[in-house]
Amino acid sequence: MMNNDKIEVGVFTKPHGIKGEITALFPNGLYEPAAGDFIFADIDGLPVPFRILGVRTKGAESFLLTIKGISDEPAATSLAGKAILVDEDLVADIEDDGEGFYLDDLIGFELQADGATIGTIDDFDDSTDNALFIVRTPAGDTILVPASGELIEAVDTDAKIIAMDLPEGLTSLNA
Repeated sequence: MMNNDKIEVGVFTKPHGIKGEITALFPNGLYEPAAGDFIFADIDGLPVPFRILGVRTKGAESFLLTIKGISDEPAATSLAGKAILVDEDLVADIEDDGEGFYLDDLIGFELQADGATIGTIDDFDDSTDNALFIVRTPAGDTILVPASGELIEAVDTDAKIIAMDLPEGLTSLNA
């Protein structure tokens, strides 16, 4: 039976084609969509259910979803930008391993690269396929850093520090 406890696991990004297929981003790795699953779109603060009819992989964190009742581009466009929620029991096994994080969980963490402090994560931007940390530097400037699991070397939850391997010059591009 359905559990009333919903967990935000991703976001609908944009339509793909004209037949209602939509791109969905699942950046935290807590859920991988499967045909037959029910997902929920956060529409005006209410979880509206949709059944997944088909799933195609688009990248490490992105999937193309075919959803029952969404059969054209305007219908898919109406979901763009909406949060995706699932029943808690669909992510319980992954959450219990203690290794997954929501981007929200990392706000307030100190970001380090090559042993140096880059700044503090103030927020994140997940409005595109590539989520970004919004980082406040010690000088008070704001920079954007890709929130990619491939760049994260270590997370110390006790000290609230994230060590990242950032491409050379990335932090100076934002200045």
